[in-house]
Amino acid sequence: MGVQWTKEQQEVIRLRDRNILVSAAAGSGKTAVLVERILSKITDKAHPVDIDRLLIMTFTRAAAGEMKERISAAIEKALYEEPDNEHLQRQITLLHTAQITTIDGFCAYIIRNFFHLIGLDPGYRTADEGELKLLRGDVVKTLLEEHYAQKDEKFRKFVECFATGKSDENLGELVQKLYEMAMSNPFPQEWLRECLADYKIESLEELRNTEWMKMLWAAVTDELQEAELLIQEARNVCVEADGPYLYEDALNSDLLFVRSLKELAEKKDYNGTVKALMKPAFARLSTKKAPEVDEQKKQRVKDLREEEKGILKELGQRYFQSTETEILEVIRYIREPVEMLTELTIQFIKQFGEAKREKNILDFTDMEHFALQILMTKDGEEIHMSQAARELSAKYDEVLVDEYQDSNYVQELLTTAVSGWINQKKNIFMVGDVKQSIYRFRLARPELFMEKYKSYSTVEAQEQRIDLHKNFRSRAQVLESVNFIFRQIMGEDLGGITYDKDAALYPGASFPEGESEEFTKTEVLLVEKDGEELADMQNYEDSDTQNSQKELENQNAQELEALAIAQRIQEIVGKEQIVDKETKEYRPVEYGDIVILLRTAYGWAETFREVLASQGIPVYCTSRTGYFSSLEIVTVLNYLKVCDNPLQDIPLMGVLRSPIVGCTSQELAELRIQYPKGLLYESVTAYVKSDLSDSGMELGAKLKGFLQLLEKIRNMAAYTPVHELILYVLKETGYGNYARALPGGAQRFANLTMLVEKAMDYEKTSYRGLFNFVRYIEQLQAYEVDYGEVNLTGAGNTAVEIMTIHKSKGLEFPVVFVAGMGKQFNFQDMNAGLLLHPELGIGADAVIPEKRIIASSLNKQIIRRQLLKESLGEELRVLYVAMTRAKEKLILTGTVGRLDKQMLSLARFLDEKEELLPLGTRMKAKNYWAFVLPALVRHRAMSRLLSEYGILMKKQPGIYDDISDFVIKKVTVRQMTEKAVILQTGNQMQEEYLKNWDANKVYDKNVREEIEKRFSYVYPYKYLEDIPVKVSVSDLKKRNWYEESELEENISVSAEQQETDQEAPVPSFMAEKQEEYKGAARGTAYHRVMECLDYTETDSEEQLQLQLKRLLESKKMTEQEIECIRICDIKRFVDSELGQRMRKAAMEKKLYREQPFVIQRSASLLDDSWQDETILVQGIIDAYFIEDGKIILVDYKTDRVRKGQEQKLIDLYHVQLEDYAEALERMTGMKVKEKFIYSFTLQKEILL
Repeated sequence: MGVQWTKEQQEVIRLRDRNILVSAAAGSGKTAVLVERILSKITDKAHPVDIDRLLIMTFTRAAAGEMKERISAAIEKALYEEPDNEHLQRQITLLHTAQITTIDGFCAYIIRNFFHLIGLDPGYRTADEGELKLLRGDVVKTLLEEHYAQKDEKFRKFVECFATGKSDENLGELVQKLYEMAMSNPFPQEWLRECLADYKIESLEELRNTEWMKMLWAAVTDELQEAELLIQEARNVCVEADGPYLYEDALNSDLLFVRSLKELAEKKDYNGTVKALMKPAFARLSTKKAPEVDEQKKQRVKDLREEEKGILKELGQRYFQSTETEILEVIRYIREPVEMLTELTIQFIKQFGEAKREKNILDFTDMEHFALQILMTKDGEEIHMSQAARELSAKYDEVLVDEYQDSNYVQELLTTAVSGWINQKKNIFMVGDVKQSIYRFRLARPELFMEKYKSYSTVEAQEQRIDLHKNFRSRAQVLESVNFIFRQIMGEDLGGITYDKDAALYPGASFPEGESEEFTKTEVLLVEKDGEELADMQNYEDSDTQNSQKELENQNAQELEALAIAQRIQEIVGKEQIVDKETKEYRPVEYGDIVILLRTAYGWAETFREVLASQGIPVYCTSRTGYFSSLEIVTVLNYLKVCDNPLQDIPLMGVLRSPIVGCTSQELAELRIQYPKGLLYESVTAYVKSDLSDSGMELGAKLKGFLQLLEKIRNMAAYTPVHELILYVLKETGYGNYARALPGGAQRFANLTMLVEKAMDYEKTSYRGLFNFVRYIEQLQAYEVDYGEVNLTGAGNTAVEIMTIHKSKGLEFPVVFVAGMGKQFNFQDMNAGLLLHPELGIGADAVIPEKRIIASSLNKQIIRRQLLKESLGEELRVLYVAMTRAKEKLILTGTVGRLDKQMLSLARFLDEKEELLPLGTRMKAKNYWAFVLPALVRHRAMSRLLSEYGILMKKQPGIYDDISDFVIKKVTVRQMTEKAVILQTGNQMQEEYLKNWDANKVYDKNVREEIEKRFSYVYPYKYLEDIPVKVSVSDLKKRNWYEESELEENISVSAEQQETDQEAPVPSFMAEKQEEYKGAARGTAYHRVMECLDYTETDSEEQLQLQLKRLLESKKMTEQEIECIRICDIKRFVDSELGQRMRKAAMEKKLYREQPFVIQRSASLLDDSWQDETILVQGIIDAYFIEDGKIILVDYKTDRVRKGQEQKLIDLYHVQLEDYAEALERMTGMKVKEKFIYSFTLQKEILL
C-alpha cells in the first residue's frame, strides 16, 4: 500500500510552472514531500525531466547527502517496477552529477565551471576555520599599523571613540564584525556606504524622516500601551471588595500622564516628550491605613505601579535624554569615526581578499560573492545578468530550496539568478518553516520567508503559498500543549509570524490505543533553587566573594535541576510505556528513548552528565565541551608555549608543576626564595648553573633534565612538523603513557590524539611553525571554537542523550526534557559600544572630549531595541524547535527563584482577556520561563499551585478550559532529598536482605525445582562442540593415521647414499644448515619449483638452474628455498617416464597444476563419535594432465623413505589421492585413469 498524501501534500507534489512557497510545520514530512515532488517530475509521463536539470539546495551537507540517498532509493524503486524504462535508467547515471547540494556546494560548482570569467586560479582550496582566524588577525593588525604610521587625525578620533580601556584590541574586532555583516549583503561596499547616510543628516527635517525615528515612535506607542494596561489592571484591583481603594487617585494621575504622553507621541513631538519625561512627577500613594484592605492586593497594586513607572523611566533614559538639536550634534561627533570605520572595513575587504588570493584559498563568503560576480553585475540600481547566468537559467527546469527560512540576501539573489527568468518562467520551489528559523547568529534572514509568506496567494496563482499543517511525528497531547503556549507568546511582532490556525500544529500521526493518559500529559517541573534547605549553605558563603558565590549558585541550580531530571527519568524508565518504532506496539521506556535538550552545552552538558551518571543513569553527550580546558591538553599546550617562548611565567609554572617535570609547590617556593628577581625561566636557569646544595639536589636534577630536553625540542621545532613535535614531546617526557594511566585514561589519550590530528590539519594550512600553531590554538580559544572532548562511544539505544537544541533540529525522540528553562538569555552583545543591524546599519556612542562625556546616539538605542526584539523572536523559535522534537512525552524543566513572588507577579495575567500576551511582557523576558509561565498561569493546570500561594484562579474562556493538558509540579530540595533517601534506604535494605539470604531454605518449592532443573541442564551435543566446519587434507591425515613427526621430513641423504642402510655421518656445521630446512619447508620448496617449471627449458641442468634464478629474481622463491633444491632431483624427474608424459601434456596445454578443491566427507574420519556428521575437506592437487580424454593424477612427495618402502607411501596417501580423484571427476566430468605418487627421495613414480 502506497503513502497516503494529504490534500495539501498532493498539491505540493503536483503543482507546476509557478513559484511555490511551502510553509511546512514541524514533523509535516516536508523532506518526504520534496523527494516525492522530484520523483514525480522525473517520472512524469507527459513531460519527464532529467534529474540534472533540477537544482536542489539544502542547508547542510548531511541533509544534501540524505536527500540524494532518498532520491536514489525512490528512483531504484520506480525502476524495479519498470525495469525497461530507459529514462529511469539514465536518471541513476545522472544522479551522480546532479546538483543536490548545499548553497556553498553550488557556488563552488559555479566557480569551477566559470572561474575564467573572474580571473580566479582554479587550483584554490577551502581554508580551515583556524587558518582564517589567524589570517584575518594578521591582516587587520597590519591595516591598523599602517594607519597609526600615517598619524591621521580622522583615525585618531576613531581610536578615541571606539578603543576601550587602555587597549585597542577591540578595534580589529569591530572591523571584522562590520566585515561579517557587510559580507552577508550581496553588495557589501554599497551597504557600507548606505550605513553612512544616517550620519550625514544636517537638518531637523532630515532627522524626523529617518527610518529609526519612525521606529522610535512605534516603540514609544508600544511601551505607553503597556504602561496604560498596567495602570488599568492596578485600578481594577483597587475597586475590588477588599482592594486598596486609597491608591486609586495616584493611579488616575498616572493614567492622565500616560495619556498625555500618548498625545505627544501621536504628534511626534520629540522635544515635548523629552520635557515630560525629563523629571516625571508621579503622585505619591496614600499612606492612610485601611484595615479592611487585603495586604496581598495592596502589594500587587504597588508592584504593578512600580512596573509602570519603570517603563516610563526607561523610556526617558533610553530615548529622550536630549533635544533634537542635541541629537544632530551627537550625530556630527560620531560621523567621522563611523566614516573611518567603514573606510577601514572597505580596505580590510580588499586586503583580506588579496591575502587569500596570495595563498590561493577561499572561504564560504568568497564562494558566494565570486558566484554572484560570475552571475551578475550591478550598475547603479540596475542588475545585469551575465552569460553564465543565462546558461544556468536555461539549464534548470526548477530550483528547489530546502530550509528556506535560513537563507540570507546573498543566497536569495543567487537563487533568483539561476531561476527561469531567461524563459519568463517562474520555477522556484521554496520549503521551510519560519517558526524553526534558529540561525540568526549565522546572519540568516527569516524576513525573506515572511515577505513571501504574506505576499504569496493561498489559491491558484503564479506565486502560490501552501501550508502543511499536519504533524506526523507527535501525539496530539504534545501538539496541543505546544499550540496552547505559542498561541499566547508568538506573534508577528515577536517571532515573525502570527501563531493562528494556519500556523498551528494538527495531529496526523496514529498511535495504538492503550496509552497512559497521565503519562502523555505535558509536564512542567519548577525546580526551586532557593528553598529553605539551601538557605544555610548560602548564608555560609562569604559576602565578599560575590562573583564566586553567584557562580556557585548557578552551579548548584544546574545540579538541582539535573537531579530532578535524573529522579524523573528513574520514575519513567521501565515503568511507563511508549510505542516501539519497529513493532508499533507498546513497550517499557528505555534510557535510549530519552533526550535532554539544552540551549547551550557550554557549562551545562558536563554538569548534567556528571549528575546523571552519579545516579546510575547511562548518559551520552552529543555536544561535548571542555576540550581546551581538559588537564592533558592544557599541559601539552603549556609545554608547546614554553618551547616557543620560555619567557612566559604562567605556562612555564604549569609545566613545572605538571608530571612532565614534577616539581612540588615547596620546591618551586625554594627556587623563588633563592632567585626572587626576574622571570621564572631566569630563576630556573640560574638555579641549574649554581652550586647545588644537598637539599636541592632532587630539584636540581628535575630542572636540569627539563632544560636539556627543552633545548633539544626548541632546536627541533625549527625543522620538525608540529604534529611530530607533539608526538616526540609525549614520548620523551612519558606524558602520553602517564595520561593513559590516569583515571579515564582512554578519554585523555583520545584527546591527545585529537590534538595531534589538529596539528596535522594546521599543517595543511598556509601557516607553518610552532609559533603560528600556538597562535592558531589561542585564536580558536579566543573565538570559543571548542571541539569538545572526544566521544569514545556512541549513544546506541542504551543511554540518555544530552544535546543542544540546535543539534536536535530535524530529529525526533519519544521522551524529551527541555531543560534550562530558567537560564538567563545571553544578550551581553546588546550593551556593546557599537551595534550593527542588516537594515538599520551602524549604531555607535559619541565621545565628546570637550564635555568629557560619552553620549549614546538615538539610532543606537533604536538598533538595540530592534536587535533585542529579533533576539527574543529567535529564542521563541528555538523553544518551538525544542518542544516539537517530542513524539510521545514532553517535559519542561528549569530552576525558579522566589517562587512566591513570581506567582504574585504572574497573577496579573489572570485578568488578561486577549489570547496573545502583551508585547511589553514578552519583550521583558529574561529566560524561557518568562515566556511559558505567563502563558500557563491562565490554564486550569495552574490552579493548585496558585491556591498554594493564596491566589484565586480566574477562568478565562477558551484558555482555562483549553483542550491541552499539563501537569505542573513544584520540585523542592526536600522532595528530592526524600526521594534520594528512600532510594538509598531501599538499596541498603536490598543489600542486607541478599547478604543474609539462607541458601538452604526453600522459599518456593516450584521456583527451587525450576532453578535446579536449569542449573543442572547438560547440553546433549557437547561431544560435537569441537567438530570443525572445514579441514585440510593434511589435517585429516595427521589426525587420523600417523604421527606428525613422520610426515614430509627432510631428505638428509641422496638416493645414491640410500643404497646402504647405514647413513653417512654429517659434519656438525652442515647438519646445522640442513636443520633449517626440515620437512614441510623443503616440501614447499620442491612443490613451488614443480608449480612454476617451464617444460620447454628442461633439457639440461644449466637450463633448470636458470629457471631457479628467474624464480629468485621474481621473488616467487626465497634464497633459502633455492638452496634446498637439488637440480639433479628435478632433472631426474623430467627425464622419467612420468616427467616426459607431463612435458608432452604441457606442450599440448593439457597440464594443470595447483588445482584447489573442496569435498564433503564423513566426520567419523576424524573421530568415531562423530558418526552422523559431515565436514568439508579442502586441499590442493599438485598436478594432473589429460591423456586420451582421461585424467592422470600426480602428487609429489618428499617424505623420508628407503628403497623398498613404496608400500608405506601408498598406505599413507591412498585415501588422499582417492579424494583428489573423486574431486577431479566431479569437477571435470572425466574419469581418472591413473594415480601417481612421485617420490623425490626414491626418485621414481609409484602407481596406485
